[in-house]
Amino acid sequence: MSDLKQPDKEKSLSSNKESQINVVVNRSGEDDVIDFLRIFHNMKGTLRVYIWAILLCVVLGVCVPLLLHQFGKTDTGVASVVTLDYDVEKILEDEDEPVLGPVDDLTAPDGTDIDLSQITSAYVLQNALSGLILSEPIEISKLRDNIHVERILTEESRRQQEVAAKMLEDRNAGAYEELQNVELTYINQFIVSLDNGFGTEDGRKVYLPDEELSILLNRVLASYNGYLALTYADFRLPGDAISIIDTKNLDIMESLDLLRAALDDLYQYCDKQTDEVKEYRSHRDGLSLNDLMGTLQTAREVNVEYLYSHVYANSIAVDRAEMLGQYRYLLREAQTKLDVVNENIRATEDLLKTYQYDRISVENPDSGVSSAKKITTDYYNKLVLQQAANYEEAAALEISIDELNTKIANLQTSISISDTIQAKNELTEAISVCSGIYQSICEQMEEIMDAPFYTTYADATAAQGQATPSFLSANMKKMILGALVGAVLGCGLWFCAAFIAEMKRGKNKKTEEEVQA
Repeated sequence: MSDLKQPDKEKSLSSNKESQINVVVNRSGEDDVIDFLRIFHNMKGTLRVYIWAILLCVVLGVCVPLLLHQFGKTDTGVASVVTLDYDVEKILEDEDEPVLGPVDDLTAPDGTDIDLSQITSAYVLQNALSGLILSEPIEISKLRDNIHVERILTEESRRQQEVAAKMLEDRNAGAYEELQNVELTYINQFIVSLDNGFGTEDGRKVYLPDEELSILLNRVLASYNGYLALTYADFRLPGDAISIIDTKNLDIMESLDLLRAALDDLYQYCDKQTDEVKEYRSHRDGLSLNDLMGTLQTAREVNVEYLYSHVYANSIAVDRAEMLGQYRYLLREAQTKLDVVNENIRATEDLLKTYQYDRISVENPDSGVSSAKKITTDYYNKLVLQQAANYEEAAALEISIDELNTKIANLQTSISISDTIQAKNELTEAISVCSGIYQSICEQMEEIMDAPFYTTYADATAAQGQATPSFLSANMKKMILGALVGAVLGCGLWFCAAFIAEMKRGKNKKTEEEVQA
């Protein structure tokens, strides 16, 4: 059958023997020859078409990872760096006494180690979820499992760990002892991260959108900030001792005594707050706690003290007999207490007079002369402090006794009913004014509690993604791999098309030879 081959094809085959690959397939005793040069020739003929096909495959390879990322959910999360920002007492090298300075480690405002485990406490998480509307219901237990806290080592501690780890790799005998002696210290920052994926519900996994996940982490940090404020800054609301004054059952002087005491407590509550808290201006009315303290002081002087002086000087009372009985009872109680305090003063004075000082011998090595020096003990110092407290209590009782005697004497005079009615009306007005100031102070403190006074979030207040820093960078490797796979697939299709065309040509040639035979 080889004699029937055309001369030009025979010549072509004979002239390119070195470039020809013969594929021999045993089929019915005949040989089929596939020319790879023709396959490449066929590929060259379809170059323009398959360049577009390869580009299409590359584009598909790039787009598929992006589509999978867009429509698929992964257990990614968000994280935020928290920086503690307040003053603590610490001892400096050139100072003997503790001084206030910015916190530079994980020390709480009271000088103890800060309790970071409270970030996942039920109190903090319940406050974080309270009033927060999410697309999926989140259980506190699932939220707790997804929160992770990571402390940040100081450079010195990190170097110590690296040295100890190197010693362990070298199997150094002292490595374990070195590890036990390493005292880890941390900077005043820590990382709080929140993972996505909160269990399953109705057979499907529960995920939150990235925006809601960031909001949830910020709420947790804000709630922990509130816990710090309540725990260390004593950010509690003042007690309402003004509105509970029962003017119907109490006499005018009794009501005024309670009102003055309530205003004293309220002013002391405001005054003991930090300067930062007192200078904070409300976004509602622009007032600060200092402004409200001034208003409170003005109301006390104008509405309360003036009325108290008028009632005290004129002994205005609704029921004089009852007031006389109460004042006489209070007078007896004050005198009894004063007698006890005076007895304590005498007993303490006797102890101080008979106290035997401790003596230490001091010898001068140059002169050889020794001398004794008196020193006190803690017990002696406690006696001195106790005596000072006794004198202070006695002075307060004496002032109270003098006031009670004056009130009892003044109640012997008569007063008109019109003065009593006017005093009661002015008392009602004074209580109303002071109650309004109390409500303003409470609203101010509630707003301050929501402000971050004890924690600041370094450089980024909002939670930042920890697993997917950006849409493209998270999928870059997959996109490159997809492009390579698409290019290989396109080239494979191109080669297969040319190979199939050569196979068809070989079959057609064989058919023609059979017909000619």
